[in-house]
Amino acid sequence: MTRSETVAAPRADLPARLGGVNAEAVADLAACAGEPAFMAARRSRAWAYCEKTPFPTRLEELWRRTDISGLKWDSLLVERDPHPAARSVAELPAELRSEIGPAEERSALVVVLDTGVVFLERDEALIRAGVTVLPIAKAAREKPALVERILGATVRHDESRFTGLNAALGSDGVLVHVPAEVALEKPIRVLVARSTPDLMLFPHLVVALESGARATVIEEYVSSGEPGTAVVVPVTEITVGERADLHVATLFRWAGNVYHFGVERARIDREGRFHWTLAALGGKLIKADMEMHLEGEGAEGKFSGCYFGNESQHFDFHTFQNHVVGHTTSDLLFKGALRDRARTVYQGLIRVNKNAQSSDAYQANRNLILSDKARADSIPSLEIEANDVRCTHGATVGQVDSEQLFYLMARGMNKHDAERLIISGFFEPVLERIPSPTLRALVTEAMDRKAGN
Repeated sequence: MTRSETVAAPRADLPARLGGVNAEAVADLAACAGEPAFMAARRSRAWAYCEKTPFPTRLEELWRRTDISGLKWDSLLVERDPHPAARSVAELPAELRSEIGPAEERSALVVVLDTGVVFLERDEALIRAGVTVLPIAKAAREKPALVERILGATVRHDESRFTGLNAALGSDGVLVHVPAEVALEKPIRVLVARSTPDLMLFPHLVVALESGARATVIEEYVSSGEPGTAVVVPVTEITVGERADLHVATLFRWAGNVYHFGVERARIDREGRFHWTLAALGGKLIKADMEMHLEGEGAEGKFSGCYFGNESQHFDFHTFQNHVVGHTTSDLLFKGALRDRARTVYQGLIRVNKNAQSSDAYQANRNLILSDKARADSIPSLEIEANDVRCTHGATVGQVDSEQLFYLMARGMNKHDAERLIISGFFEPVLERIPSPTLRALVTEAMDRKAGN
């Protein structure tokens, strides 16, 4: 049995555009949201940091291949009246209802539309088990000690202009907390959508599993093509406790006018297990920093990612596998395909600290180039300070295998269908890990459409 709950979206009296925001407006945002003092103080510190910190330029190593100087930041909207809360899935906009799938595939659903949470649904069993799935502002009022302990503990506000803006201007986010030894059989789904032109969004997802807990969380970013320029600046903080087991699926299915600048970071404690599945299909530009920090002995982190760029899409991924202590394992495989004038940049770093003996790390990036104008830059790297480790990295950039193509065409397929089948098989090992049948079908269908163009 599920329970749908009324969600009151906070009313923000910010100046409409980023160029007009000041310290007083940020304080008003905290007051309108009814936030506790510690959250208001966090906003204030974050805005003070933003005022003295510029946006990154191509002089910085991680931004050398991605130019954002043309974005007119100050003209972008940072506030709008909240959308009406929905009492059921049927009251959500039609383009979102088609994304969601049957209730049997999830234990909770949170829908964030533009600047606030508009729908929340949770299984009764999940509530009885003490699992928290709430908007961050509501969780801060009901469980202030929990929120103060985990909010901002994994991603600090003073890391970049983007993390500062997220902490200072975020209207609301989502907190997922699973108590010790609680195991969830069905995924928790967080759907972030947008519909307002020229609006900046600052989604914030916090996922924390205590010792021995087990859960799956799907975070999905989607839009249907509203006009204007869209900028999204999300932060995702993940902590996996001792012996806990977490699978996070991150899916980017933005329309072609969205610029996405995100930070996603996971910390994994002793004997914790973390599996990250990523699929990037949409967006004009996606710049994502994704990190796994293995902080307890026996911790394991696995990353399975895929992306498909076409037209003039630009994807820039930075991954970081950080072995803080010894006897830890990380495994990363990123696969991508590009056609038309699309470009990807992959920069991956494995770091093994000096005390992290007996670490085992793997990193691979594979790219299929389907057009003579597409481009893939792949820069895997190692930074090893210990002497008893096993670390491997590598990258490939190439075209569809001619022998595979010949084999299929010799058995009656035309070239177009044969290439499409090869591309589908290239991505299948990653797509099959998406933990929702409906969502897996939607993503696979979108991949097939791109492969068939």
